[in-house]
Amino acid sequence: MSATAAQTDTAVPAVRIRNLDKTFTVGGFRSKRVVNALNGIDLEIKRGEIVALVGESGSGKSTLARCLARLEQPDNGTMEVLGEDVLVTQKRRATPQYRRTVQMVFQDPFGSLNPTQRIEHILTRSLKLHGRVRGDLRTQLENLVTSVGLPPDVLSSFPHEMSGGQRQRIAIARVLAIEPELILADEPTSMLDVSVRIGVLNLLGRLRDERGIAILYVTHDLASARYLADRTIVMYRGTLVEGGESLALLANPQHPYTQMLVGAVPDPDRRETFDPVERERYRD
Repeated sequence: MSATAAQTDTAVPAVRIRNLDKTFTVGGFRSKRVVNALNGIDLEIKRGEIVALVGESGSGKSTLARCLARLEQPDNGTMEVLGEDVLVTQKRRATPQYRRTVQMVFQDPFGSLNPTQRIEHILTRSLKLHGRVRGDLRTQLENLVTSVGLPPDVLSSFPHEMSGGQRQRIAIARVLAIEPELILADEPTSMLDVSVRIGVLNLLGRLRDERGIAILYVTHDLASARYLADRTIVMYRGTLVEGGESLALLANPQHPYTQMLVGAVPDPDRRETFDPVERERYRD
């Protein structure tokens, strides 16, 4: 991805997706069927904005993130990243520059790091692979881990010697080493203890505030979406059904599916359900 004027113009969004479709063929030889994972998706993410994509498992959230990461190839539509329609200019696979611009934080902090390598090697490899070594390497590595809230001595550790939250912070540090402009965070806290999730969410928010990185935050957790994201978009069966400013959307959901999701969140102060049948039964 070249550094064109469109890409450096802050008025150009980080992501602009139009009419994106993706299907999968599943089943055996005699019972193949087509699953519509994405149906005419329209999505825009501004630079320096955090957008949460919420929905139940199988709704298409991760498929959309994987399309943006170029791990899946959409069937139709346009997918502009920093003003460039990458499905046109990079038809077969993403360029190294695209890999530097768009990075993904995966759900599993236990499986995303090489267990046979020390953290110093893992981060050094990313820096060298993407040509990001600047000045003294050791100082750069220490700055990386301290930027995600870890002490420099973790560089000598193996992943199995660290907690899940620490491993996820290292995964984020590895992403930061590449200096991306868009981070795709696919359920980054779902496998962590509740006590450490807030720290990872705060870290993602700080990256947006301090570095202006745009983030697509994929989650099924409405509470974390409300806490972290500027906007929340709800996905149901491959379709975006509702979206808006996070606090307003979740306080007053309009679509029945969004109402169901919000109604399923435990709330000791709630006196009603969003299910209309149950609501009438309660009032009777």
